[in-house]
Amino acid sequence: MKIAEIRVINGDQPRCQIPLVEVETDTGLIGIGATQAPVKPIAALIADIAPLLLGQDPTSPNRLWRTMNEGWQAQRGRGGEGGVAINAMATIDMALWDLTGKAHNVPVHKLMGGAVKDRIMAYASATAYDYTGSLKNGCTTWKTPAQLATESRAYVEEGFKAIKFGWANRFTPADLEGLAAVREAIGPDIRLMLDFGCPAYHDDGWTVEQALDVVKRLEPYDLYFFEEALHPYDVEGFASLTAGARTRIATGESLVTQRDFDRFIDGRAVDVIQPDAKQIGMTVFQCVARHAEAAGILCIPHSPWSALANAAHLQILSTVTNGAMIEYVAMAGFRGVPYMETLQEIMSLRLVETPPTLNDGWLELSDRPGLGLGQFVPDAIAELAELEPVDFP
Repeated sequence: MKIAEIRVINGDQPRCQIPLVEVETDTGLIGIGATQAPVKPIAALIADIAPLLLGQDPTSPNRLWRTMNEGWQAQRGRGGEGGVAINAMATIDMALWDLTGKAHNVPVHKLMGGAVKDRIMAYASATAYDYTGSLKNGCTTWKTPAQLATESRAYVEEGFKAIKFGWANRFTPADLEGLAAVREAIGPDIRLMLDFGCPAYHDDGWTVEQALDVVKRLEPYDLYFFEEALHPYDVEGFASLTAGARTRIATGESLVTQRDFDRFIDGRAVDVIQPDAKQIGMTVFQCVARHAEAAGILCIPHSPWSALANAAHLQILSTVTNGAMIEYVAMAGFRGVPYMETLQEIMSLRLVETPPTLNDGWLELSDRPGLGLGQFVPDAIAELAELEPVDFP
């Protein structure tokens, strides 16, 4: 069995931010993968990388990762690049793991040594940004405390045991009224997280001392972790913040190479590392998860965007003991929002034949071959192509 074709199946959707890839063999077997980046540059990069893989045995994803990550870059006279180059390799890598499992008729977790758990908690990944209000007002609008409380109760009613809100740099007394409303609405037993993140950390005046002050002000709300409080490559800053904070500190979604993650893990710079299989590939993700496990650091991946991300994270984290949660799209927060509601519903539930099962707030491990997803659903791909994107303020 040899690789016959590698194709981006939604390359005709120029505004799409989740390129979908199929790797097909000469026997007709197909593996599927995805990344998160503009589709046009990913399609161009894959076209350039593909000749290195065509004709190769697809059931050796570790070897083929080296072929891509070292061989392709070596041909260009340099190495160690990240960004969309790694993203392109990541989606091929995911498809190769899926294909290998299908070829051997086993789930990916068995290829990785077998599962130590059969389900992992999912957390509802929400935002304090008000999509509907922003469209109505023509400017960035944030949800009121009442809106946040109502939405949070909806997630608990759906079975979620953990919730995260994208919060940005909003920590005035008025902002914290919203956080207090959330905690009161969900009670003390539901895990609550906040994401500072991009672009907030790009503020020229933002310092480790300010981040530490914010984390201390958040202590009354009993956060499970505070995410991406500093620039994503600031290892020394994160180490200082982690050492001084009582709340767990998390980062990793912007890192793309094994070396990037090693610096944070070896330096004990975080309590929670957040790799993303769509961004870095399953081969590197597995290495990061095991390295963090040995260091006693939690591995809670970034990205709720698509059934493929959920499945890839579920397959890998089931094989380690430090995979505490998986980020999952919070559908209640998108209900009634133009474009976004349909997009999230397609990507999470209808994009593939058998999406991961969410049961009472837990993602259940599949024993189906590969990622357990089957194939892409053509009707869902066609519907994605017809969606009219909305530019939110």
